[in-house]
Amino acid sequence: MKKLIFILIVGSLFSQDAKKDGQHVSVSINESMLNNFFQSIGDVSGQGSTKVLGKEVKYNWKVIDPKVVIEPGSATFKANVQIKSGKIKSTPKATSKLDISYVKEENLIKIKNKKIKVDLMLKIFGKKVKLATVDLSKYYKPTFEFPGPTLNQNNVEIEMPDGTKKVLNINTDNHNLVLEQGKITVFSDIIFSPQ
Repeated sequence: MKKLIFILIVGSLFSQDAKKDGQHVSVSINESMLNNFFQSIGDVSGQGSTKVLGKEVKYNWKVIDPKVVIEPGSATFKANVQIKSGKIKSTPKATSKLDISYVKEENLIKIKNKKIKVDLMLKIFGKKVKLATVDLSKYYKPTFEFPGPTLNQNNVEIEMPDGTKKVLNINTDNHNLVLEQGKITVFSDIIFSPQ
């Protein structure tokens, strides 16, 4: 009798749980991997100038500590943006919810940033002045796509004791995308059905 072996190939970026809430397989993406990506981009900065009360004001800005925070039910991109104009400094916060989905037909977990707009504000001549608005999603814009919890094989053939062969189809069902503390997980059930 031939041995029956099921192989679920999942990249090293994922962890697997045998069961959670009765479901058979899962694939998890840890927020630390996403944060390694944002740190690897390096410095994201720019400069500009604008008129304030008839005077030209030059400024520089730089993104500090970009990161993703995944909590139960939500995933958010966060960063501080340091602005300098001469000796004047300010550090507004930039935040944006991440758009996370599981596409069953493609077996893909997709993660992408929405718009991350931040107003560059400084207190100049005693007044709070908006110098510009920067959309950081132009710099942190890739859509990540990871394989979900579907087996690579569609069926398995088993040789029965009487010499006949039985074919079982393999499908997934009951997909469940969950945002947990520090990770995104997609759970699925494996369904076996005779041909």
